[in-house]
Amino acid sequence: MLGFTRPARKTNRPDAVPAATAAAAPRGTPTQVPVQQETRQDRGRNVYFSKGQYLARQDRWDTLARLIAETDRNRAATLSGVSMAALLADGARSDAVRHARGEIADGAEGVPSGILALEDIAGDHADHWGVALVVARAQIDCAWAYEGQVDPFALPDRPSEAFITRFAAAADLIAAAETRAPDSAEIAAIRCDLLAADPAGHAKVEALHAASISSDPANPGRLRAYGVHLLPRWFGTLDQLDLASRCLSADLRDHWGDGAYTWMWFDALRLDPAAAEYLEPGRFIAGMHAILAKRPDPHLANLMCAYAEGMAPDTAPDDLSDSAMRTRALIHDALPDLAERHLTELHPQVWARADALPGASHPGPLSLGRIQAATAQAKAAVETALTARVRAAGTEVRAAG
Repeated sequence: MLGFTRPARKTNRPDAVPAATAAAAPRGTPTQVPVQQETRQDRGRNVYFSKGQYLARQDRWDTLARLIAETDRNRAATLSGVSMAALLADGARSDAVRHARGEIADGAEGVPSGILALEDIAGDHADHWGVALVVARAQIDCAWAYEGQVDPFALPDRPSEAFITRFAAAADLIAAAETRAPDSAEIAAIRCDLLAADPAGHAKVEALHAASISSDPANPGRLRAYGVHLLPRWFGTLDQLDLASRCLSADLRDHWGDGAYTWMWFDALRLDPAAAEYLEPGRFIAGMHAILAKRPDPHLANLMCAYAEGMAPDTAPDDLSDSAMRTRALIHDALPDLAERHLTELHPQVWARADALPGASHPGPLSLGRIQAATAQAKAAVETALTARVRAAGTEVRAAG
């Protein structure tokens, strides 16, 4: 398990990017970046979701369970941190969860019929922990539906009895599954999600996420999930998030350089914009470049560019402090450098899913309309950023002359 070494706390919070990440000289004029409407990463994601859905519809649960176990054992995941085992489980339970949410929204009493059917399936396949994972995830989705949250964003103030009961059912399934798959990364991850209904969640959050990260340190989704759970709306404080992000950056330097710091804050900052007061913007941006240096892939380059664009001033809440606004502005200002250094092609499906949180239910293939809208958004953002870079360079040249 990770030791979470504790480096000395820095007292200064830089307002600018370190010199090591300073922009390279502009290349002249912004070129048209080629667009890949569907990449190998996109296809893989869609195939695994659809495969899980298909196998569940065909009642081929033994086959599904073997696939979940295999992808989990291989730690197969998208570059942004969504495991293929999770995508299989998402697809497998998607029909039942959709119907359950409809029944809950309509005010139906009792456990939704689709969830009851999945419980029977889990009993029939008790020897396959992958089936238990699917059904436990469905129970959790159902629990959050009782609280009106499709993708969980905060602990409920007063959880309903139905919420607690569904989580208890999920916990029972995972307790049994864990004995069959003690080294499973997916089991370690769902144990973190079960904290939502655990009265001792605040005391357990560090140990459970340490186990999850240790089981799958190359998957950024594990770090992103931990960062979210350290927000005050969940189980932590911003001081804890600040400390843990720096500790993990040191512990995982071989995997990410200084990028673990960035992954820890990645979704937390989007969920809680005021948390920007605790962020070291220069280190965060340097971490974005470190991630792309460790894994130079267009998929991640698009994710980082989409994130920077999401920090545009007009997207910030009106009540943010000046310090938080400056931090967001610095991250947004990193877009030209990120695009010029790392972006070789546009992946609109990455932009379309850029706001998805770790642990959220992952929808299947995107519609053509959504892909087209994301393409337009990505093109506009990148072209604006690169044009501004060229204009700024021209101004500097004229001033120097």
